[in-house]
Amino acid sequence: MKDFVTCGQMKILEKRANAAGLSYYEMMERAGTAAAELIAAKFAAKYGKPLSKVKIILFCGKGNNGGDGFVAARKFMEQGASITIVLVDGAPTADDAVTNFSLIKDQVQIIDMTKTESPFMEIRGRQDILVDAIYGTGFHGKLRPNALKAAAFINQFSDKALICALDIPSGLGGDAIQRQHIDANAVQAHLTVTFHNKKPVHLKSFARKYCGETFIADIGIDEDALW
Repeated sequence: MKDFVTCGQMKILEKRANAAGLSYYEMMERAGTAAAELIAAKFAAKYGKPLSKVKIILFCGKGNNGGDGFVAARKFMEQGASITIVLVDGAPTADDAVTNFSLIKDQVQIIDMTKTESPFMEIRGRQDILVDAIYGTGFHGKLRPNALKAAAFINQFSDKALICALDIPSGLGGDAIQRQHIDANAVQAHLTVTFHNKKPVHLKSFARKYCGETFIADIGIDEDALW
């Protein structure tokens, strides 16, 4: 396996894996599960306590990265965590994300940023973990207004909570290899869980400020067999 895959290569690998019998839904399930397990382990190591009674906010986009977040939220709930889901761009639209949202939407607090001008007024008290599941490999350019607000809210907790990004911190294009190609207002995570392999941006020194420590989660793709 290579040291990284581009975002385009990742889409090809996912398509071929799906054709070979590893469904997109199963890849999402594995991604969210692996991310939740790693985040829980890192939180326990840093703070010395399990997820029961812990407060977690997941900021989810309407695509597959948001779907990964919904899976992670379900896994956190199974460990007793209190969950808030922030829908940054409204309700999910990707099919597997819609399915995974339906599994948790009646059991968690939901804040839809497209339906209120003051979405974070509903968030009270201590927050222990914040998860960025807004944009993944499909993102490039600049953060849109709601995502910009979400990133600013997340980043203010840098010294107070564990900030985690799924796949790529929102505001960074996965293939970006120059600083000017990223949004300087991107989420600044303490740790990033990327899926299958690192993307080009994870290897750049300027991205460390945003990615923190990067971990690779296996989602079942056999890259050597699929190329």
